[in-house]
Amino acid sequence: MRPPATVCGRGQTNSCEQVVVSDYPAPPVISNIRRNVAANIPQDLSQFCRVEGHAWGVLDTPFAVQNKHRFDRILAADCYWLSGQHENLIVSMLHFLSLEPSARIFVLAGFHTGRARLASFFELAEQQGLESDEIYEEDDQGNRREWLPERDNGYEDHTARKKWLVISRMKRKGT
Repeated sequence: MRPPATVCGRGQTNSCEQVVVSDYPAPPVISNIRRNVAANIPQDLSQFCRVEGHAWGVLDTPFAVQNKHRFDRILAADCYWLSGQHENLIVSMLHFLSLEPSARIFVLAGFHTGRARLASFFELAEQQGLESDEIYEEDDQGNRREWLPERDNGYEDHTARKKWLVISRMKRKGT
């Protein structure tokens, strides 16, 4: 049995073979994710969803070895607050992202830890071989505006910025 078709955008209808939910491989974290998956994924679809621990940049685990270039869609949500781990995150993204030209990474992040951390992630991602084919900011009301690595000469209102997200669709450079 395959999962039901899902609309992926621009009128394309696809189905997925598997969804992997991943986070840092600490047993309490993975256990909590497994409980959430069990509580929120319908029984008839649960066979298509698996939970795996992964430490960014660690590519010699059985999960990493078996899934090199396997995923055509990666959703990386709100995992940019540790700027010292950006390089490892990008290494993992490039490792798991399919080599197909249509493969994409969807980046979503709030500005609660500051715009500079996000800007440094996008700068490093570009240096390491990724590029955004779409990037913008969206607020809690659905209003969009241009992504800027800096706003208001660096004096952006901290409370106001928390209402905004940066959203990007990234791909391998040149694809």
